Amino acid sequence: MTRAINYTLYQAGWFACVLGASWHWPWTGAALGAVLLAAHLALSSRRADETRLALLAGLAGVVVESVQIGLGTLTYDRGVFASGLPPGWLIVVWMQFATTLRFSMRWLDARWWVPILFGAIGGPLAYSIAAGLDVVQLHPATWPSVLSLAVLWSIAVPLIVTVARRQDGKPGDGRYLIAAAR
Repeated sequence: MTRAINYTLYQAGWFACVLGASWHWPWTGAALGAVLLAAHLALSSRRADETRLALLAGLAGVVVESVQIGLGTLTYDRGVFASGLPPGWLIVVWMQFATTLRFSMRWLDARWWVPILFGAIGGPLAYSIAAGLDVVQLHPATWPSVLSLAVLWSIAVPLIVTVARRQDGKPGDGRYLIAAAR
């Protein structure tokens, strides 16, 4: 049950943020995504750890996205509050992603190479979907964006997974209060 709730909160947040930006309501999408993130934190039996992990992921998102923007491999025009920085809605997505690591996506901690492979494939795939919704523009040649996304996400995902594991002491120890009460 916990995994299903977590996955649903994450997916609803992703859609709120990305579709909010796609429909030219990036701040509304970010606000709704932040509410769903807060719901996860409220339900979590380890709020402090989850909050720290989400904040770390948000910081990693600022770094990764700023590098992409600086390289010219990604461009955003909705919800951007400062030149060279990623939009707020995207940082909320990064933070939401971190909330899945002890729950619905705890399988990422199965082997050392799994988060690397997931980042290398999942990063470019997610951005390709977002580009199709017109919330991000990839480099005109596409391959520079795909390559840089694959490299940066294959570094960022294992880093965030490692932090989650070290906070837990063991992988997959996340529970929601409703599940813990049973």
